[in-house]
Amino acid sequence: MDFTLGRLAVLGILALVTTPAFAQTVDLGRTGQPVYIESVPVEDERKNDAWVGQIGVALNLSPRALGAGEHVTSLGLDLRVSYKDTFFIENNKIGAVLTSRRLLRAGVIARFNDGRRDELIRPDLGPADEIGDAVEIGLFAGTSLYKLFLTAEAYMGTGEVHDGFQVELEGGYLFEVNSRFKLVPVIGGTWGSPDYMKAYFGVPQGHARFPTYRAGGGLYEVHAELSSEHRLAKNWLLKGGVRLSKLKDNAALSPLAREHRVQARAQIGVVWLF
Repeated sequence: MDFTLGRLAVLGILALVTTPAFAQTVDLGRTGQPVYIESVPVEDERKNDAWVGQIGVALNLSPRALGAGEHVTSLGLDLRVSYKDTFFIENNKIGAVLTSRRLLRAGVIARFNDGRRDELIRPDLGPADEIGDAVEIGLFAGTSLYKLFLTAEAYMGTGEVHDGFQVELEGGYLFEVNSRFKLVPVIGGTWGSPDYMKAYFGVPQGHARFPTYRAGGGLYEVHAELSSEHRLAKNWLLKGGVRLSKLKDNAALSPLAREHRVQARAQIGVVWLF
């Protein structure tokens, strides 16, 4: 790609999504395959470029926070970038591939985890129930066999929000319906350590509205997702996805989230390939 053209495109979209009209953007998360394990073939004319990826804008419908009853609609930047197939950015995540073999890719990863504000879960929560945004660091590993892929990501909290661990496991398959349309079903689950669960689902002693709740560690969320890509033109894709998740066990029993154990999110957007 022409580097100057790419820089202008990136700056243009960043300027768009930071204007007041887009001030309430939220993280779009991931749909489909993670960028570090993606098995979709890259076109011949893009293979020789150091930078390869997608950038665009997507409309997102999602709960305000995990366990929240209210859903919001917002616009956000959809960014997936890989540099020399080693360093990558995927929306709220950044990482580096340290090991690359035929059946294994692994490395380091970090992400920005949105917090929880007093009005996000239930209307009877107060300022004391807020959780700040967190930066988490960890490791990832993934494997792909033909069009089947399996991934694992483990994160540790940094800062004052929590010092717990979280592990996310996913598996999916790429269906190429035709040369222009692809479907990717994904299933997965998330495990949290006691410290992580305490921060996001626990209720401290003496709470004004809820009984004390000590959330233990374990598998706390399972999800199923279906994402799609439709090639509009040589370098343009229409992307979409829907995801259903269910809180389990210690998370589902928390007074903060027990009324909204099943949650849904969806998004649709247009991205430019470079």
